Amino acid sequence: MKDRMFCKVLSNVEIAKDIHKLEIERIDGFGEIKPGQFLHIKCGGEGLLLRRPISISYIEKDRIGLIIRRAGKGTKLLCDKKVGETLDVLGPLGNGFSIDDEVEKVIVIGGGIGTAPLLELVKSLKGKDIAVLLGYRDEPYLVDDFEQWVKGVKVATEDGSFGYKGYVTDLLEEEIKNNRVDIIYACGPEIMLKKVQDICNRYKKKSQLSIEERMACGVGACLVCTCKVKAEEKGVKYVRTCKDGPVFWGDEVMFHE
Repeated sequence: MKDRMFCKVLSNVEIAKDIHKLEIERIDGFGEIKPGQFLHIKCGGEGLLLRRPISISYIEKDRIGLIIRRAGKGTKLLCDKKVGETLDVLGPLGNGFSIDDEVEKVIVIGGGIGTAPLLELVKSLKGKDIAVLLGYRDEPYLVDDFEQWVKGVKVATEDGSFGYKGYVTDLLEEEIKNNRVDIIYACGPEIMLKKVQDICNRYKKKSQLSIEERMACGVGACLVCTCKVKAEEKGVKYVRTCKDGPVFWGDEVMFHE
């Protein structure tokens, strides 16, 4: 069990409608943090007992960046935190992305709030040939942050207000058709990840998918966040997204029908 840590909020900026970038202290208790891991944060407020899982977006020497979508009571309280206030945090938790030193050509694809944990991954992939594909319904965010590390970031919006009009998975298929690709890293809503999985299966490409599931305890005890994956032999098994994931190999994930 991870120890609780109490971290001050260093900054809080709304970077798009209902999307906040919070920076919190990186205190010594965090230890090593891997791209794709998350923090379990207590929201405060009456009646809100469960912590909220928030992906780690980026890591700096003295701070950790979090991207939070204002979606319910808990995340609203987090988005409203003031500089100097303290957050009650568990983490880092979960199984992050694995990086193969032999891999050269990489595609990183994210959808919506799922773009957030991919920023630290892109930083960790420095030196490789990386294509970054970001998808949003309308207003994009974090594009400039990604372009600090990778030039030529491609953006898709469903309403056509920015970049390519359509789905980011359209850009993925085009990229795979026109370039040699060793592995695809993806994070986003299930409908996007399922399409990524379909494309990777069709073109016989390896992938790692960061799965979004509702969580309660965050440490694998309550089994609320179980998801179905292929067993080593024929059949299936259920694993804990918070403990065994949230990152899994794409060919083992079995999405809901």
